[in-house]
Amino acid sequence: MTKVRKHKQRQQKVRKPPLTVQQIFDRIERADDAIKKLFLDEPITDEELDALLHSEYMRIPEDRLGMVEGYQASMLYQQSKFGLAVAVPILFTNIELEVLAYFGRHPELMYSLPPRKFEELVATIFRNNGFDVELTPETRDGGVDIFAVQKNGFGGSTLHLIECKRYSPENKVGIGIVQRMLGVVEQHRATQGLIITTSSFSREAEACAENSRYRLGLNTYSDLSRWLATFAK
Repeated sequence: MTKVRKHKQRQQKVRKPPLTVQQIFDRIERADDAIKKLFLDEPITDEELDALLHSEYMRIPEDRLGMVEGYQASMLYQQSKFGLAVAVPILFTNIELEVLAYFGRHPELMYSLPPRKFEELVATIFRNNGFDVELTPETRDGGVDIFAVQKNGFGGSTLHLIECKRYSPENKVGIGIVQRMLGVVEQHRATQGLIITTSSFSREAEACAENSRYRLGLNTYSDLSRWLATFAK
């Protein structure tokens, strides 16, 4: 019997009294913890699942609940792709937006993400800003982690090549990575290359990018935090 079915049966057996304000806040915190764990592929507890089911993060209409009862609860946190919302759309409505909102409130958690998860987070930011995105394979990516295409009715489609660097704050991105990205942009005849990092850039890297400001963009932790903050409002 799935956790979803058990949860429904418990609801039918007992009509619980209204929650106190403290209980409501506790439930919100547990739901936030569940969202973070889902993103990091970590198992969630029964209490966190219950909080998530009652939160605005998930909405399962009564007429569709039977469609999801066959899913094991482990399906909620065993998939490795961040595209979980696409894989199981009847379970999640706006989970991508909720995860972005969570990181918008806690951008420092980006440092705890594995590099691949950081790439998925960046891809999700661009996808939710109107880009068609494609993640490259983890190996042999050719210096590009994400292909992002923006369709424009005025100037046609533009191709952005994105390289993600989930670095610690003191580890600055050097000029070698910037020069390599410029070469990749020329090779693909792309509109622009973007290097996005949780750190910052060396002076040499910034000077190199300045000479190609229309072909290459450098984005730091501050830029990422600002982008994510727009989803937390």
